Amino acid sequence: ERSGVMADLLAGAIRREAYVALLVNLRAIYAALETALDQGNTSSSLAPLFRSAALEADLRTFGTVAQAPVPATLDYVQRLQALRGANAHRLWAHAYVRYLGDLHGGQILSRQVRGLFAVDDGTRFYEFGDDARVRALRADFRSQLATLGLDTAQADAVVAEAVWAFGAHCRIFEQIQAMN
Repeated sequence: ERSGVMADLLAGAIRREAYVALLVNLRAIYAALETALDQGNTSSSLAPLFRSAALEADLRTFGTVAQAPVPATLDYVQRLQALRGANAHRLWAHAYVRYLGDLHGGQILSRQVRGLFAVDDGTRFYEFGDDARVRALRADFRSQLATLGLDTAQADAVVAEAVWAFGAHCRIFEQIQAMN
């Protein structure tokens, strides 16, 4: 949240074009993540967290431009596509980074977006339900993560993948900011 366009959003200093660019890049990430989770037979347990449809709705509200994702997002998408088969457990790192981040910061960001752009709609991406529902989704995600049955090497790989994902998000947010 301290990097690039996310820092601008939290400071209330983001322009509409930069926010739309953020949504475009997030749409690419979630499409790749959710496709990979579907292929790994993980989607049914994480489906309540999926954000692709919500991002599409928000982009319809804000109006999308013919804008390609930034290079760091394209790298991220390639990474997600490569995590199949024997490496599918690493997808949990990306689910952790994205979905738990959304569940923790979503309500704050929703209010920020509504205030900045004077919209009543266009914040579906951040909507998971009431506070009790958000807490239940967090608890369910953590419970699923705890029961994956990973060996030590796999658990270490998931942690390393999460560290990579955090760094990748910083690069993505900085590139979006630089382009807008």
